Amino acid sequence: HGDVTNASLTHALLAKWPLYLAYVISFINILLAWIGHHELFKMFQKSGNTIMVTNGILLMLVALVPFPTKTLGEYLLTDGLKTAVIFYTGYFVLISLAFRLLWYAASRKRENLMPDITGKQIRHTTQNENIGLICNTIIFGVAFFNPWLALALSFAMWVYWMVFA
Repeated sequence: HGDVTNASLTHALLAKWPLYLAYVISFINILLAWIGHHELFKMFQKSGNTIMVTNGILLMLVALVPFPTKTLGEYLLTDGLKTAVIFYTGYFVLISLAFRLLWYAASRKRENLMPDITGKQIRHTTQNENIGLICNTIIFGVAFFNPWLALALSFAMWVYWMVFA
């Protein structure tokens, strides 16, 4: 580090903006997953082994979100963009699938849910989990043809989860 100047360090830090963006993206994705997870568990009355295993799978995937997101940040401005976006969007298909499996494990037996949960709430949550899985699968497919559009659609899903879900 002997020949580093303030100007060269400033330049090096500014050049890493895709990684900073990746960490912000990672935080937002983890925050949204945490909110969704919290909302699901507010509906649960009991949690047997199946719920705990599916929950563990979901939490493992969420804990690893920084890896595909960092990969996206590292390759955002390279010829590896397409592969990075395919990896990133494919990862969120896995997370959507894990959310869907957790909800299925809990909702398949009515006694797992709080007594005041209505059939309408169950259908709404099932619909949201299906929408997430279907949309993320479509976005993953789009990534093979247009990675920038896939990223835009991924970020549009944030709006869906924040506003409509």
